[in-house]
Amino acid sequence: MGKIWKTYKSSFILVAAMIIGGVIGMYWGEGASVLQPLADTFLNLLYCCVAPLIFCSLSSAIAKMDDLSKLKKIMTTFIVGTFATGIIACLFMMVPAILFDPGQGVVLDMTKDIKDASGSFNVLSMFTVGDFPKLFSKANLMALIVFTIIFSIAIIKAGSKGKAIVKAMDDLTAVIVNVIDIVMKLAPLGLGCYFAILIGKYGNQVVGPLSKALILAAVSMLFYYVVSQTVEAYIGGGMEGVRRWWRGAAAPTLTALGTCSSAATLPVNLMHAKQIGIPSDVADLAIPLGANLHKDGACMLQILKVALLCSVLGMNYVTPHNLIMSVVIAVIASVIMGGIPTGGFIAEILIVSVFGFPTVSIPIMVLIGTIMDAPATALNVTGDTGLAMIIARVVHGKNWIGRTPSSEGSTAGHVNAEMA
Repeated sequence: MGKIWKTYKSSFILVAAMIIGGVIGMYWGEGASVLQPLADTFLNLLYCCVAPLIFCSLSSAIAKMDDLSKLKKIMTTFIVGTFATGIIACLFMMVPAILFDPGQGVVLDMTKDIKDASGSFNVLSMFTVGDFPKLFSKANLMALIVFTIIFSIAIIKAGSKGKAIVKAMDDLTAVIVNVIDIVMKLAPLGLGCYFAILIGKYGNQVVGPLSKALILAAVSMLFYYVVSQTVEAYIGGGMEGVRRWWRGAAAPTLTALGTCSSAATLPVNLMHAKQIGIPSDVADLAIPLGANLHKDGACMLQILKVALLCSVLGMNYVTPHNLIMSVVIAVIASVIMGGIPTGGFIAEILIVSVFGFPTVSIPIMVLIGTIMDAPATALNVTGDTGLAMIIARVVHGKNWIGRTPSSEGSTAGHVNAEMA
């Protein structure tokens, strides 16, 4: 019992903090919003770690590659895996949506005003920015990754002159990891406050007319979370991979649930990857890319929205056209459009235009997305390490996990312990 407490102490503390926060939010209601400054302090500190961590760790990882064909293999496997898991997630949500009809008996107010239904469809805008300082904004992480890859290739081309830069990036990464360790000491307080605010603001709506759809989505996402992460970890590293993944899963999962932010969870997720022992050349590229593009939870959410609105509006969802198009739109909206800065109502606009829903249905979709943002974000984030384990197997061979001990590095393995 003592060993279990020592191993999972920080996880138990985080769970307890979020339960206490949820109870406070339930009784305090929207008044819990006074806790926002405390929650934002924790979140803002995490945000400040994201850009320097990506730049330093990714630069070092790529610059150490002896053969750039490895970079090509990592990128190719990531893209294929992202679309494959996105489609699987859609199908996973589609089955219960068909069997249990989330919109049965639901009457929704379709007269709400739409304040802003604009969105940018400029896909290329996600890859570049117009000024160097903008690279280090959390809104432009994809552009930062692109620039960092180019910068890393330039280091390789510099030969011996670039070795000092690689060492500096390694040292900076170690320092930033220590900064994250310090910030995570605030995790119980920050996540508890966020959960109180979330339950206080949306608790009543969960038991309203959308309750059936929301419960269906929550149960489906929980089931998918357990199954998909176990399967991906097993494919990537066998039973040892499953053990390592679940041992450190609580920190990124609860951080995602509490903050509803892939960017805020990114530092914690990178540390989870290091704990598992995923090689740096894979983890430092796949995890940041996954935060922008690998979004299984968002895919499931889009399927729920389409199925619910089809039922409410008297349309037959179970037709070949609707089923196929819902998967296509869910993957495009979540995987591609989701990484575009100022993308706004991209997913909702696509759904309305393809299925012919009235534009007044957009606020309903936004409400569903807002309430279910926490579990969807948790799925988005936690799937990144599972996919990274599969990539590690493709790039480094099926026995990679036997050559990389868990808690790789002297500092990365201490994140969970530091949270306590």
